[in-house]
Amino acid sequence: MTAEEKAALEERLDACKRYMKVDYDEDDELIAGLMQANDAYLSSAGVRRDVSPAQHDLIVQAMTLQMYDARGADTPQQALETVPPLVRSMFNQLKIRCNYGGAADGAGG
Repeated sequence: MTAEEKAALEERLDACKRYMKVDYDEDDELIAGLMQANDAYLSSAGVRRDVSPAQHDLIVQAMTLQMYDARGADTPQQALETVPPLVRSMFNQLKIRCNYGGAADGAGG
């Protein structure tokens, strides 16, 4: 991993912790792992971060917060089901854009 990639991951972790209102470092490894699991879930669901990084990261942050708070969610799917309806709508929109294109990627829609 390059220094640039490491810095980008650290920036995403910091942004997620701000979203979660976590101001200590003891759970950084856990939070990073949850983010990684949620990134993988979105990827396997056909959602690519490059289509809309801000929207993708907000979905990951919401899923990570739910998993972190509840810690009872067995899967990222369960975490996604408990996030606010607005975030679920954003997930669906981003998934459609990833699969069929949209205004932001120049494909129309």
